[in-house]
Amino acid sequence: MDQATQLSEDRQYIASLTGLRGVAAMLVFIYHYSALNPGIRLDLTVPVIGSILQFPFGLGGSGVDVFFVLSGFLLTLPFARSALGAADKPSLSRYFKRRFLRVFPAYYAQLFLVLLVGAWFVTWRPQTAGTFIAHLAMFFNIGPNPVPPVVGVWWTLPVEMGFYLILPILALFMRPSRWVLVVFAGLVLSIVYRNWCAVHFIGLSPEHVVQAAVQLPGTLPEFLFGASAAILVQYLSIKGRASPSGWKLDAMFVVGLLLPALWMWHVVVGAGASFWQGHLTMLVTPIVLGLTLSLSVMGLYWGSRLGVVLLANRVVYYLGLVSYSLYLWHFPVMQQLQVIFGPAYGDLPNWIKFPLSAAAVVAVSSLSYFLVERPFYRLKTWRQLFGKKPKQTA
Repeated sequence: MDQATQLSEDRQYIASLTGLRGVAAMLVFIYHYSALNPGIRLDLTVPVIGSILQFPFGLGGSGVDVFFVLSGFLLTLPFARSALGAADKPSLSRYFKRRFLRVFPAYYAQLFLVLLVGAWFVTWRPQTAGTFIAHLAMFFNIGPNPVPPVVGVWWTLPVEMGFYLILPILALFMRPSRWVLVVFAGLVLSIVYRNWCAVHFIGLSPEHVVQAAVQLPGTLPEFLFGASAAILVQYLSIKGRASPSGWKLDAMFVVGLLLPALWMWHVVVGAGASFWQGHLTMLVTPIVLGLTLSLSVMGLYWGSRLGVVLLANRVVYYLGLVSYSLYLWHFPVMQQLQVIFGPAYGDLPNWIKFPLSAAAVVAVSSLSYFLVERPFYRLKTWRQLFGKKPKQTA
């Protein structure tokens, strides 16, 4: 298969996987909506499907795990194809430039707006020179004296940045025989590290354990399994192997999402308060989520018809496009709605307040995406801003 054909095929997965990003962002939004509006129990009030409807309110934070697996998969694709001898090595300067332009402009815009407006934002707190520099470098929630991020959901950003930094190193070991050892070492490291977190912070609040355990290498298995899926699909493509049949792809998509949900709902919740105290489920949850979610991602990559219907439609695809800005802004927007409209807004029933909150979050996220995120991420636009003309190709 020539490179042009491969690029054409790679474009086919974008819509569904972009839609999956949108679903992940909305899961996190719903989870935090529930945190700000406690007491929503659809599992107790809605017959038959109540537990399904309740999942995003209770465990929607697992949308972050979807982000980690998707990052491992999408970022690894070109590195895997190169490591398998089917393409040139990706340009590291271009790779890091695109990662910077993907993450920092929208983040900086939000950071400076929050600091500029100051105490009007519920999430604002005074900054010292040191904490300000930590925010500029996106170096918070790390180390023995972590800097609390101005916006709580930013805790995932240093984790993502860690993935971006280690991927070029991991790419040196992407031959199948070497990669198995890399994955095994990463899984062991994750288990040991998460156990250390539970032991080290014993007696403190669960938040201390959570804050440490979700950092690298605690979430490394999710990235590694996403990367492993990318290596597998590229290997099979290079070898000319046909992708699974349609019903198998749909099964991969559904099972790859259903199993993590069942694990979170029955196993993690079943562990109760002991989960963050070194319980076995705490140690292996990133492995379970990474492995199963990767199965779903591969199904989408290969063209699951059900995935196209559910995730590549205009609404979900659009949510995927603005998913990063939606993730950045959803929590502050919900907080500020209470500031703007006062107690009357807080007293609204959820069937009115939830769609209003969702509409406000999507509106602000859209502004962030179109005014900041997209213009900077497009390299052609970036070159034009600085007066650089794109190179001419033959």
